[in-house]
Amino acid sequence: MTVRALAAFVVFWLALAAPLAACTRPALQPGPTINPVNIDQTRLARAILAEVNYHRCRVQLRELSYAGDALTQSSQAHSVWMAQRKKLSHTGRGASGRKMTDRVRTARLTPRTASENIAYLPLFQFGRNSFRVVDRNACHFLDAAGDRIPSHSYATLAREVVTMWIDSPGHRRNILDRDVTAMSTGAAVSQSRACGDVWVTQIFVG
Repeated sequence: MTVRALAAFVVFWLALAAPLAACTRPALQPGPTINPVNIDQTRLARAILAEVNYHRCRVQLRELSYAGDALTQSSQAHSVWMAQRKKLSHTGRGASGRKMTDRVRTARLTPRTASENIAYLPLFQFGRNSFRVVDRNACHFLDAAGDRIPSHSYATLAREVVTMWIDSPGHRRNILDRDVTAMSTGAAVSQSRACGDVWVTQIFVG
């Protein structure tokens, strides 16, 4: 390979790497843990939006904007329905309607396209690691190193749930959809043997 060809090769790969280098993932800075009876829905929605936009940036897609509090509240209503029944489903009988299209309509939006991701995960930061129960009634859990496991902050919950979706082809397709322009998310917590599960509804519109 000549010097000129080598230089062209290096420039080519630097050009490819530049967009990835510009994608900054939200930092997992210490912050308030999620209060299960009083979730700051807008704060969580924006934390999840930041994680979503990081993944969109990595494949050179435009950022999504926040779709507004009305869609966040509509999403939350479906999450409340799922949490009350401990049932993961895109259809339900919550305050915002039976189907995803009802939830969008409840928010008074008329998009050309819309899609929905749902999930549930523990309120505490267990991840995929083993842990030991010290006192279930006090929600006292220890990780393998003997450190106490905290409940999720807004940033850690956003990171974990978006990672779950990105690892699932169908959910990933919704996150990386070129036709959507905005997103909102709502959540609710149900009681469980592990001191709570968070149920999440994410709606994209475009």
